Amino acid sequence: MTRDPLAGANADGADAGGANAAGADGAAATWRKHAGIRPRPQLFGKVAATRGWLHAVPTGAKLGCIAAIGIVALIFRDPVINWSIFAVLVIVGFTARLRLSYFLRTWLYVAVLVTIVMALQYFFGSLQSGLAVGGTVFACVQAALLLTLTTTVAQLLDAFTVLVSPLRFFGANTEAIALTASLMVRAISHISGLLGEAERAARARGLDSSIKARVVPAILRSVKYAQDTGRALDARGIVD
Repeated sequence: MTRDPLAGANADGADAGGANAAGADGAAATWRKHAGIRPRPQLFGKVAATRGWLHAVPTGAKLGCIAAIGIVALIFRDPVINWSIFAVLVIVGFTARLRLSYFLRTWLYVAVLVTIVMALQYFFGSLQSGLAVGGTVFACVQAALLLTLTTTVAQLLDAFTVLVSPLRFFGANTEAIALTASLMVRAISHISGLLGEAERAARARGLDSSIKARVVPAILRSVKYAQDTGRALDARGIVD
């Protein structure tokens, strides 16, 4: 049985094309890595990759638990109760397959603030009040971490839309309110990315100590982003 030369040439060409495409993708990835192009920071909704049972809990239930934790911590102001709530929330996070690395950095930042507050409370009040404040802060921060690690931005915005829906009886445009919240979340993440890019660009030019070189480009690009967003909404007839 003879082989068709034309079919063989087509197969060889397809293989070469696939190899060239793979090489182009690899070259593009290498260029992005060396060029310093980074993805936008995920300030909200950075969901943990490993899914646990807490991911499946409705967003409204999680928000309700956070509200209840905050109310209990503020009403009782007891260090034993507040630190116990924090310990329970940590155990809940571990049972939901959330790793310790997800919490450590935030705990370190909060520990610095809590240490300062506790020192002030010790000198101007009492150690018990300082421990109560520290437990309240840690409990509320841990609850917020569990929410953001197991809930996407889309789910949070959907829950926000449901929460503001009763305002339509007072003549409020709930769709516009939900859209505003969505744009705000997106804008915060975008502007944070612009600040990072401006800082890296200033560092590349040897202007690390120049606040103008780090801030002005980010401000100008933020204004342009706002104008582009407004024009896009106006073109679609979403806003008047």
